[in-house]
Amino acid sequence: MLILTAGQTRAEEERGVRSGISYEKMMRFAGGNAAELLMREYPDANRIVVVCGRGRNGGDGFVAAQRFRAENKKVYIILADGSPTDELSKRMYERTRVAGILAYDFTKSPDSCRATMNACDLLVDAVFGVGFRGAMRPGTAALAEIYNTVNAPKAALDIPSGLCADSGALPGLWFRADCTVTMHAKKPVHALAPASAACGKVLVADIGFAPEPEEIFAYETDARFVADSLPTRRADANKGDFGFALSVCGSRNMPGAAIIAARAAVESGAGLVGAAFPDAAYGAMTAQLCEPVFIPCASCEDGGFSAEAVNALSARLSSADAALFGCGVGKGEGAAEVLRYLIKNTFQPLIIDADGINLLAENIDLLKERSAPTLLTPHPGEMSRLTGLTAAEINADRVGNARKFAAKYGVNLLLKGRGTVIASPLGELFINPTGNPGMATGGSGDMLSGLILSFAAQGMPLFEAAVSGAYVHGAAGDLAARAYSMAGTTPLRMLRMLPRVLSQIEKKK
Repeated sequence: MLILTAGQTRAEEERGVRSGISYEKMMRFAGGNAAELLMREYPDANRIVVVCGRGRNGGDGFVAAQRFRAENKKVYIILADGSPTDELSKRMYERTRVAGILAYDFTKSPDSCRATMNACDLLVDAVFGVGFRGAMRPGTAALAEIYNTVNAPKAALDIPSGLCADSGALPGLWFRADCTVTMHAKKPVHALAPASAACGKVLVADIGFAPEPEEIFAYETDARFVADSLPTRRADANKGDFGFALSVCGSRNMPGAAIIAARAAVESGAGLVGAAFPDAAYGAMTAQLCEPVFIPCASCEDGGFSAEAVNALSARLSSADAALFGCGVGKGEGAAEVLRYLIKNTFQPLIIDADGINLLAENIDLLKERSAPTLLTPHPGEMSRLTGLTAAEINADRVGNARKFAAKYGVNLLLKGRGTVIASPLGELFINPTGNPGMATGGSGDMLSGLILSFAAQGMPLFEAAVSGAYVHGAAGDLAARAYSMAGTTPLRMLRMLPRVLSQIEKKK
């Protein structure tokens, strides 16, 4: 799904005008279709209050009010800051008056406005649109404080008023929203944390023509993208058709990371999984896994990979369709040597995660020796070590930092966190909508890496594998949280949900 900035949205509207669709027609489509979506979302809402600003967003609100009235709803309008000043919105306001819809002006009768809002079944915020910047004036802020105390469902048109369309930042005050109906395409605020949570459920309303932007901010992943990316399983397929996934992970003290990664690769459809690990972890690995091919490698004294591990890997590497390195390997010199070997000798897609990223941060120029597709999967702390920026600086511009790093080093980058960002070296960018705080637990990232490894081994381009893996991982976490609670969400419980998630996605093929 498209995500467009405020500027890109305006450019789309101008394109619509050039193609013969007037701004008035767009407004009528936007407001009318938004009302239709809200009536489906809140079918029992009969008494509806629409709070309108002075600009174009208020115009959308006036149109929505007319549509509600046409369906015999009891509709009331509250003017947030007096009568509209935009000429088109003025015309829409006059039509509400002709239709007999009662309007209250908050600047003149705040008590009547408060009573009207408190008696409604649904509040609709149409105060500010995507052009809003800065802070609300005191009068509108006073209205927002009253609005937010009303015990009724709240819906916003385009964005919750007070938020910035192009930012994930939360201001001190905004109009609360349980649901947002945005026009034409989603905006960055709907996808970027923490503001994305303040938008509630986001629906997209048609404004009369299909999006064809020259530039886009990003895409939001959906199940259709994953379904289209997954390979089709022919009736005569065999395991060789779905790839050999090589996982180089684990150590004596952290075998669980390797176990979870290998299990995720197995349970997401890889034809064959090779689990390469230090032989000091042999007992733990073989006790927990039965499907993978075991590739025990030479260990060093602390139970991690020794430099001689490359001997066992060299015989398997050429037959791998994708490789993963880093989950639970530690930061020993042997692990660093294995990483150097894989970077220089893996001509298939290579995923570097966890300790692999920490080792790479000590010699980031190793990436210059890669020509085959590469993916790094850091959380903000690991991204900090890769870039020298603080985690706060990383999170302040997750999209920009991910894009810059991917372009600078010619790699794909998956920046973990709420609204996981996946950037390609060519500038493509996806934001993942699935997942929840219950997934913030040890082993969750190892599962994600195993999923991506599996999808890449099955033939997905590495960037698509990362986008799809993040979506499936988050969807499994969402199912686990519903079944076990957020506190009870663990990687093993998420793994149990994988078949259900993949079944739902396969049905969309």
